[in-house]
Amino acid sequence: MTGPGAGGTHHDGGTAPDDTTASDRDGDAGVVVGPRLSPDRLGWLYALVLASLISVGISAGGLYFLADRSLSRPWAAAVDVCTRAHPIEAAAQSTARDRCLAGQFRRRGVVLLAGAGIALGAAAALVLALPLADRRRLRRRLTVPGALDRFADLCDRNGLAARRRPRLVVAAPPVRQAYTTGGVVGRPTVVLPAGVAVAHADPARFDPVVAHELAHVLARDVAWASAVRALIWLPVPAVLAAGLFEVTSFGPNATYLTALGRAAVVAVLTGLLAAGLLRRREREADRYAADAGHAGHLAALLRAGTARPARRRRLLARHPDPATRAAALGRPADPPGGVVHGLAVGAVAMLAAGAADALVRDLFLTAQATVGPPVAVCVGAVLLSLGLLPALVRRAAAGAGGWWRPVLGAAVGFAVTAFLATALPVPGSSAVSARPDVSVALLVAALAGPLAAAVAGLCVLLARLVVARRPGSVGWRAATYLVAVAASVAVLWPLPALASVPTDGNAARAWLVFALPRSGWPLLALLVPVLVGALLHGAGQGHRRPAWRWDRGVVAVVLTAVLLGAGAAMWRTELLPPDTLAEANRLAQQRWLLCALTGWAVLVVLALGRRAGVGRALTAGWAAGTAAALLQYAHALATGRADGLDTAEAHLLAPLAWLGYLVAVTLPFLASRPAVPGPAPSPSDSARAPVAAVAALAALLAVAVLGPGIPGAYAPFPVAGPTGAAAASTAPVDPPAPDATPGPTRSAPGRPEPGRPLTRAEARRVAGAVRAVLPRGWRVPPDRGDGGGSRIDPSACRPLAEDAYLDRLGGIERVRERARYATVPGLTATASAELVIEIRSHAEPVPATVLAEAESARRACPRFTARGADGSAVRFAVEAQPPPALGEQSWRVDYRFSAGSGRNLITGRSAFVIVRAGHNLVTVYASAITEPMDERLLDAAVEAAVAGLTA
Repeated sequence: MTGPGAGGTHHDGGTAPDDTTASDRDGDAGVVVGPRLSPDRLGWLYALVLASLISVGISAGGLYFLADRSLSRPWAAAVDVCTRAHPIEAAAQSTARDRCLAGQFRRRGVVLLAGAGIALGAAAALVLALPLADRRRLRRRLTVPGALDRFADLCDRNGLAARRRPRLVVAAPPVRQAYTTGGVVGRPTVVLPAGVAVAHADPARFDPVVAHELAHVLARDVAWASAVRALIWLPVPAVLAAGLFEVTSFGPNATYLTALGRAAVVAVLTGLLAAGLLRRREREADRYAADAGHAGHLAALLRAGTARPARRRRLLARHPDPATRAAALGRPADPPGGVVHGLAVGAVAMLAAGAADALVRDLFLTAQATVGPPVAVCVGAVLLSLGLLPALVRRAAAGAGGWWRPVLGAAVGFAVTAFLATALPVPGSSAVSARPDVSVALLVAALAGPLAAAVAGLCVLLARLVVARRPGSVGWRAATYLVAVAASVAVLWPLPALASVPTDGNAARAWLVFALPRSGWPLLALLVPVLVGALLHGAGQGHRRPAWRWDRGVVAVVLTAVLLGAGAAMWRTELLPPDTLAEANRLAQQRWLLCALTGWAVLVVLALGRRAGVGRALTAGWAAGTAAALLQYAHALATGRADGLDTAEAHLLAPLAWLGYLVAVTLPFLASRPAVPGPAPSPSDSARAPVAAVAALAALLAVAVLGPGIPGAYAPFPVAGPTGAAAASTAPVDPPAPDATPGPTRSAPGRPEPGRPLTRAEARRVAGAVRAVLPRGWRVPPDRGDGGGSRIDPSACRPLAEDAYLDRLGGIERVRERARYATVPGLTATASAELVIEIRSHAEPVPATVLAEAESARRACPRFTARGADGSAVRFAVEAQPPPALGEQSWRVDYRFSAGSGRNLITGRSAFVIVRAGHNLVTVYASAITEPMDERLLDAAVEAAVAGLTA
């Protein structure tokens, strides 16, 4: 506790601080007798801190994975190889690509999971270790018998008797502040400085301090608060330490800095949230002590206390400023569930949902479409609903208004964090190489914010329902929490599809039109607003229950909207029947949307007027939408445009699902509106204004939907099977393995001899013949020529390393043509492969001694090192491999090379093949870095080049 424990002031205590007289107090205690509310338990804040801590662990695990090249390089190579073999643009290849990547992504997911486990383990260690550290600090204790007796009396008056009573320790200097510590097991310990303990006979100095500390004990969060104290400073260093190896070894790079930025945002948010939790905890304890009758004494102690240094007034301060705390005691407490509360809940919910999505997608890559989005939605929904609803229930019980505050806070926090999560993606999940796109991030944030506001609006309605119906029923509240979670999951269910709108709008629209209506349980959960409306019917909405004629007016509104909406849809179908399947699909979607808008129009008109509260408006709107859907489906059946269960799902469930989301998005505005004052409307006016308003709105919506339509709102039928582009990019058939039977290559009758001298054009054509056997993902890059300038150790290996055995043929060489092929750079630019074809034609036949010299050079050099001018070194191990049975003579040598060491080790493999045919030499050099070398491709390239000699 900051301030009161510093004590050195004295208060005469003649009058209680709340203006009660001495007869209203119990003896010399100075404590008001009577039941008091227990201090607010901040379990929702601890849950948010825990969720943020897990997100920090996942982010730190991702940073460590990137920094540890022994982990990230194989993963990056797999990304390059698998996306090259199965392009992202080809939808038919997505399953094969996921299977190819699953192993490495699962490995990364395990590292992310380990990061979350380490973060939780660190929190658990703090819970256990900090109380032990506090005990070591308290080895010097004082004994003040009077203080112990007074402390026991105050504990009894606060309901802390027997095993619930905390221990009291009077600490010797230099301890100057009172505080409470304790572990998970055992009783808490209240620590009082000697200056407070010796003043036990003065209620103005002793009792406020003890009441404040007992409030912490009553909140039952002493052990967790001890852990949170250290968590304020833990997340940011943990994130920086996770990537320290990357910076020291390789320096800053774009991918790492992007991942570090995301992790730092999560870490800073966790620190701010933890600090805010501790400050809120202190304010709640102050409020409890003030309610106990110590407001004046506590304020005097706080004003007399020495203020902390300036840094304690910053965002990471664990205690509010004493002057601020003293001033807060003199004004009414702010109602719970304000803008800041909504901001914290929305931000943490979005961060945790993103972290859960990244973790689950890595662990279950082949099932990411069915596992990842539901898990992320459920995590976000649980944190949003359970983070908001308890505070909103207390806000409703206090009779506070301003419901727009938590709604706005949740929407802004969710949207801003969605922007940051999209602009700073986790490498390998939403974007493999973490390429920020601000425009995409802005659109995702604009779509995510209204969904969070819808959840907050639903929680506002449920909170008002709980207080209006059964405010003291624990079972009723528990059932309300379960309903809130289910409905929040349903509201957030389209979030993954909406997040894909910037990259694949057609797929998102197809999901919303064809897949969403088949999601049965979200549709059932979206019926919650109707249930809430029925229960709120006349339950404290600020509207008097009118006579039965008012119900007749509502029925007139519903019938008017249904006749206009459904009638316009049926009239449009009969007047201009569709001629093609595409037109029929578009018209059906227009009808469904118009039915949903019909119910929404009834909701808006009734809720904005003074004729009905939100409850009646919700019920009437849902009834109008359902009736319109049934009418247009009956018309489709009668005209032969619908038959079977599938059409029933489309015609009935699609309008209701869309109506549910329209209601959900509208709820924040309706729930935040105060009750409309004024006398109850007269029966003659009860039906006129709403009917006219709903008729005008329904007609306007019908014209807009059935006329020009809503741009971008209609989805074509999904096409089964691969598209034309995907079908055109199917993988080529692997070439057959070369014939292993040795013997010279002979040309077919009528074809040129392979050993004849070649012209430059013929040599160029032979080198280019290899391109026909290259699979998808290869290109013709600029030829960089031969390397050079490297120092070879030992020098005896220079003939092999520099192909010196071919140099003596230069004098009789007529033509040399070279073609280089390389893989397309992957998303991570880690794995690569290369083919270099050289065709040499000479004036005289190539002697057989050339390949004999090559074999001698190979045998003389089992390994060597090539050192560059910059000091870099590449180590080569030489291996013999059987040559292909092509040409008059052939030879092959393989190299396994490596660079770096330890976690920075880069490995690769290369092969050099020479085929001699008369006047010609065909050389093929193949290399593969951080990926296996494709032996089939190498054989096919050699075969194609040799076969080109006879073309």
